[in-house]
Amino acid sequence: MNTNKLPILNFVKSFFPVQLFIGHLKYNLLAILYWLILLLIVTDNIGKAYGVPLLFFSPEYLGEVNNWSFLFIGFSVGGFIMGFNTYSYIKLGPYYPFLVVVTKPFLKFCLNNFIIPLIFNVIYIYNLTYFQLNEEHATGIQVFVYVLSYIGGISIFLLLSLLYFFPTNKNPFSLIKNSVNEGNLSSKPINSVLHNKEKWYDVFQQHDEKSYIYIGTKFKLFKSRTVQHLDEELIEKVFAKNRVNTSVFELITIISFFILGGFRDYDFFNMPAAMSFILLLTIILMLFSALLSWFHRWTYPMMICCFLGMNYLSVNTSFFNYKNYAYGLNYSPNKRQEYSIEKIEESINSENTDQKSFHSYIKILNKWKANTGENKPKLVLINTSGGGSRSALWTLTVLQKTDEQLNGQLFKHTQLITGASGGMVGAAYFREILLRYKKGEINNIYSGIYRQNIAKDMLNKLFFTASTNDMFFRYQKIKINGFTYPKDRGYSFEQQLHENTNNFLNHSLGYYKYYEKNAMIPVMIFNPTIINDGRRLLISSQPLTFITESGGGPKNMSRSYENIDYLNFFQDNNPYDIRFSTVVRIQATFPFILPMVTLPTKPEMQLMDSGIRDNYGGKSMMEFLHVMQDWIKENTSGVIIVQVRDTKKVLNDEVYHQVSLADKLSLPFDNMYRNFTRTQDFDQEELMKIGLNNLKFPVNLISFNLRENKRDRISLSWHLTKDEKQKIEKAYMSIQNQAALKELNRLLHE
Repeated sequence: MNTNKLPILNFVKSFFPVQLFIGHLKYNLLAILYWLILLLIVTDNIGKAYGVPLLFFSPEYLGEVNNWSFLFIGFSVGGFIMGFNTYSYIKLGPYYPFLVVVTKPFLKFCLNNFIIPLIFNVIYIYNLTYFQLNEEHATGIQVFVYVLSYIGGISIFLLLSLLYFFPTNKNPFSLIKNSVNEGNLSSKPINSVLHNKEKWYDVFQQHDEKSYIYIGTKFKLFKSRTVQHLDEELIEKVFAKNRVNTSVFELITIISFFILGGFRDYDFFNMPAAMSFILLLTIILMLFSALLSWFHRWTYPMMICCFLGMNYLSVNTSFFNYKNYAYGLNYSPNKRQEYSIEKIEESINSENTDQKSFHSYIKILNKWKANTGENKPKLVLINTSGGGSRSALWTLTVLQKTDEQLNGQLFKHTQLITGASGGMVGAAYFREILLRYKKGEINNIYSGIYRQNIAKDMLNKLFFTASTNDMFFRYQKIKINGFTYPKDRGYSFEQQLHENTNNFLNHSLGYYKYYEKNAMIPVMIFNPTIINDGRRLLISSQPLTFITESGGGPKNMSRSYENIDYLNFFQDNNPYDIRFSTVVRIQATFPFILPMVTLPTKPEMQLMDSGIRDNYGGKSMMEFLHVMQDWIKENTSGVIIVQVRDTKKVLNDEVYHQVSLADKLSLPFDNMYRNFTRTQDFDQEELMKIGLNNLKFPVNLISFNLRENKRDRISLSWHLTKDEKQKIEKAYMSIQNQAALKELNRLLHE
């Protein structure tokens, strides 16, 4: 029995693909890490909450999941495989000296380096097949064509690579008689543009030469030849030639990558987000390969020094100072505001400005009341939570269907909308639809086409711009209101939003001033977070100094001046000219996905997502109620707060598990991430309990919840699958949401 097993064991130990796999584990962990990231994504272990795996399982191209989208994913994976092979050949080639005496050594290396790519592709194809059949309800034939397209995409890139490597990787050993009969190399070694010369044969000279069985021409098995008789100089020539070829391939790939970024405004180049992600990994792997070849063990110290140098230049010069701008705002050097505690106090404590904004808003409230035609109407305030596209679609669904069910009574009584991120995107879109209806430009504000529009993909163009432009060079410009700004992923996000919504939101902030003042539409308050110090910038087409000044409390109480009125603070920068889509984007700036927005101050103010401080709009709403409580008591029959939440406060099937040893190491960090919105819920519950009990008029709270059960999976992303869109559509008909609708109807008709 043992005699039968021994040859098989020897074969496995000598089989070059197996030895390459072991070599990766020993010497090439960085490349393995990239594959591990992709593997964890497609096995649903990384980015599940944010829908990252779904970008691979259900990629969209030109608004549809189709053969082209999977072909492009396959093409990018083919590029990553070749990037992996070129990096691995530079890294592992010295450990396998027999490669220098085979024809087309790099191609033979690629052919035998199949185990890791094969493992990934088998797992990915299995998972995408399962997802398409069970979640997207695709037919077996459709899935088969998708898989075929994916494999075809890989094959196309590999074929293009082979067309390059076949004529450039001929065997250079005509100088050696009785060794190899084909090929020629008569020139001296050439140093690569990207890879520094290194004497790789020093590594294997210290060890006894091993014999390998490798896959060769026509996929036949061959036994490796000895290289002990070869001259060291000739070995160096062989490796130098192949290093040049692989380096030129890397250089061509990198240049092509940059060139593609110049075409991102064309629909054809609106590639699937997963493809852009893989391409970015590929280019990083190739760049690191070049650095490692040049600097060897000094690579990491050199990278740290480069980063520190870039950081210094970004603060003291215009180099590496990657900024995202609020389009339409004046950034002239002489218009930059001082950002300091003194300036903040000055803008908030101006009694004249405070009173002027207060009386201006009272006029809006009086017109709102007159428009209702009621003596003491119910005042409806809408709070909508963040959550990317799911919140945008959910908010629009709730506002559309609720207003339709109540025969227009919801928005007849709605005066103010606050919230964060995706929820405010959906609310802003419906408000614009309502305005166009009142202006006679559209006939049906409840059409399902608007829900289809807001649910369209927002990630493809954003990711493609991020991977081909933002990470390296921002060389394209755009002119808005006479000012020139660089194009980046923030601009791409806005352009995609305009495209998806038929340019409905393509206005300036000031465009809405007249319609809000005349109570034709509700006022919206956006409250992005100021990263510099954690304060909030309140943005609206109406002055809000009366809210920022509403501190209350003892006169001798010190104040932190949490809220800053945008219109007042930036009154010299043409504040009304800012694009409304920019305002919407600013308060939806999810970390790293969208860039922080820089405002014209000294030092520069940096803005991010509203959800960092207030994911539900509750703080701004409570401050509004506190200031306006006398008018509300005198002129209304009470307040109804309608909360449109993407997740129920306490999920129906939520359970808790015993904390393990590993959990104790990770929980301090998980607490900040997992309990982030939950702690906001706790804080706002307490704020409302204390604040609402002290008001002199009745307040009722109605909640519409998207996710009611923990197992409900709808990703927090700017991309939704067909199945997720259907879940959001059905959620409105849940028992609890229909009960909320009935209660809201009852309160409005009290």
